[in-house]
Amino acid sequence: MRLLIAMMKHETNTFSPVPTPLARFGHGPGPLYGEAAIRAYRGTGSGLGAYLDLAEREGADVVLPIAAGAPPSRPVEDAAFEHMAGTICDAVGKGGFDGIMLDLHGAMVTESFEDGEGELLRRIRAIDSDTPIAVSLDMHANLYDAIIDNATVVTGYRTYPHIDTYDTAKRAGEILLRAIRGEIRPVMAWGNVPMLPHVMRCGPAWKLFAAIASSIVRIGASGSYSAMTAVAPCWAASSVSPNTQAMACWWCITSVGNIGSSCRLAPVLPSPGTSAPVRTV
Repeated sequence: MRLLIAMMKHETNTFSPVPTPLARFGHGPGPLYGEAAIRAYRGTGSGLGAYLDLAEREGADVVLPIAAGAPPSRPVEDAAFEHMAGTICDAVGKGGFDGIMLDLHGAMVTESFEDGEGELLRRIRAIDSDTPIAVSLDMHANLYDAIIDNATVVTGYRTYPHIDTYDTAKRAGEILLRAIRGEIRPVMAWGNVPMLPHVMRCGPAWKLFAAIASSIVRIGASGSYSAMTAVAPCWAASSVSPNTQAMACWWCITSVGNIGSSCRLAPVLPSPGTSAPVRTV
């Protein structure tokens, strides 16, 4: 088995005056590449750490073209995005992969693209239309059509503070590996519910999100589904999360039942008559 693993993460604040050049993506001069990235993240509690552990368990050959992550700041400079996305796509273009595992954020805005993650995935799919792709996201993500349409499975953090980065990527990776082995054919359904929540762990909305988190865990307990919810950050201003106090609570549920079994998402989707749009992939 041969796996491509990569990280490209940024929670964009479109109101921030702080620049986001390529040098901001790292713990020093910028991103890490290849073996240096593998050495830095192997054995860690990060999303990349989880992917690398799964690859080692499977005895897979790993190609890690880039590991890039930056703290929140203004939209990512085009040159930085083109370098990161280009490095990943160049590796994809060499072919020969059984699966692709991506550790992304979900709220990257660039100087030219409102949905940085979706643009990356769109480019990957233009090169390779068949290889399954696992994506792990932050809880504070904006879900777009391009993210879901071009991925095989999408998972997201369930905790704030985020203490489940490893577990989130592990869920995505495990589903991907089962799909590679032909055990399952993942199907995703997703949508959003207009809300006025606070994006952090405070205020009266916290009890609501605690209840939602419990439901997400319960949905996944059967092993037939993997579920996530995300509270879109209003500072990553976009057409799906505008510059207002109004935000969206996104959800994505992946059916992971065995091939040949009855895998239906209806029991865990919003009731008929609700305002929440439901989209399936």
